[in-house]
Amino acid sequence: MKRWKYLLIYFSGWAFRIFSTLMLSTCRVSIFGSEIEARYFEQNPGKSLLYAGWHSRVIFGVYYYRNIPFVGMASTSDDGEIAAQGARRFGWRVVRGSSSRRGGQALREMVSLINKGYRGGLVVDAPRGPAHVSKLGIIYLARLSGIPLLAAMWSADRYWRLGSWDRTIIPKPFSRIVVLYSDYLIQVPSDAGREECEKLRQELDDVLNKMMFQTDNFFTAPGISDPRQIKVPDPVPVPF
Repeated sequence: MKRWKYLLIYFSGWAFRIFSTLMLSTCRVSIFGSEIEARYFEQNPGKSLLYAGWHSRVIFGVYYYRNIPFVGMASTSDDGEIAAQGARRFGWRVVRGSSSRRGGQALREMVSLINKGYRGGLVVDAPRGPAHVSKLGIIYLARLSGIPLLAAMWSADRYWRLGSWDRTIIPKPFSRIVVLYSDYLIQVPSDAGREECEKLRQELDDVLNKMMFQTDNFFTAPGISDPRQIKVPDPVPVPF
């Protein structure tokens, strides 16, 4: 990579941190379901936990888990470098590579850091979609590490939506944000075969899409004080 291009990408990471902090620090955040996360760490001191979410919701996720031992993954492309620089400015460790290859080097590097106590997270439909359909990488990561997986989702009452492949959303200043965790952990057996891993992947997709529907509709549903009260249609409609 040419020096001028590297410097441009490097400083874009700091711009991302400044811009995100200025905007997101003005938002009011409501959290639902976090007791499962708190209970897990209380019962497993020193252990890690894996998190899964959609690429369209990555921006607030990086900000929310800032400045704690957290490791994510970014592709080796220029877009991946931009994402990596932004995450690093919030204190994340970023492994470069792909989670699509079973037992690949990037996954093994993440497992090593997770075993040292880093929490781990993947935007599971990355790097190029299709949107809201996960890859098997997060399931393989859970199997290799022996660490359970927690689905997480958020939305906002006011946001910008980008024209990217995943239609990323960015909360507007002074908006209200709702964060929702799934009500159970997904544990992948160490001897899980391809078929079982695929079933767990589909289960994760179902959970994430239901939670996306609940968080996206939380601020417009009358008389609702908890997104988990929102009844989800079957099949679950997705934003696009």
